[in-house]
Amino acid sequence: MTDELRDEQRFLLNSLRDLEREREAGDIDNADYATLRDGYVARTAAITRELEGTAAHVDAPVTPWRKRLIAAAVVLAVAVGSGVLVARFSGQRLPGQSATGGIEQSTAGLLASARQLNFSNPSKSIELYSQVLKLEPDNAEALTYRSWLLALTAREATGDVKQLALITAVSDLLKAQQADPQYPDAHCFLGIVYFRFLEQASLAKKQLDVCVAMNPPASVTSFVNAIVKEVNAAVKRGG
Repeated sequence: MTDELRDEQRFLLNSLRDLEREREAGDIDNADYATLRDGYVARTAAITRELEGTAAHVDAPVTPWRKRLIAAAVVLAVAVGSGVLVARFSGQRLPGQSATGGIEQSTAGLLASARQLNFSNPSKSIELYSQVLKLEPDNAEALTYRSWLLALTAREATGDVKQLALITAVSDLLKAQQADPQYPDAHCFLGIVYFRFLEQASLAKKQLDVCVAMNPPASVTSFVNAIVKEVNAAVKRGG
């Protein structure tokens, strides 16, 4: 049974990668892409959870960060149905935030709580961002920072779990860019994910060029510029 689950998990992960390539090539429309992706992610997370439950009966060490990533991936799939730049928002209106009450006010509170937990408790922060996305599926900040946390946590994982987290992060960062084309953070983080985690310098350059053109805040300009220099050097080398 375990071997069958792993085979299905590999098939789904390959399908997710193929789906991303089809989307980039324009071979699938947004509605079909979203439907297929949500189904793949939900099923892959369910299989991952089942496999991890089986593995728990074997005496093998599991690092705290790996536990956090597994929890984050499962929370992500269930909640969706399917800080480096955070400081600059202090005192500013956030994407999707309103001066009036109602859903927007609740969303603002969830975002504020999530920011406070971004790096001290990433799985909880991801859960809060997912709650925001239940209220506002196209909230650019929630999509962006949930993706960034998944990518950061994925550094400590290996194999299929890591692939699932990174595929999901890339997909949602692209969605954040569509939701708010004027939101630079999604481009900055996607560029970093492409370069640092996926070793795709040419894809990273496109995103970081947009990031720089949008004039990111002074507090992170030196950091972004350092990444850009590395990416440009890698592109020249043919990376």
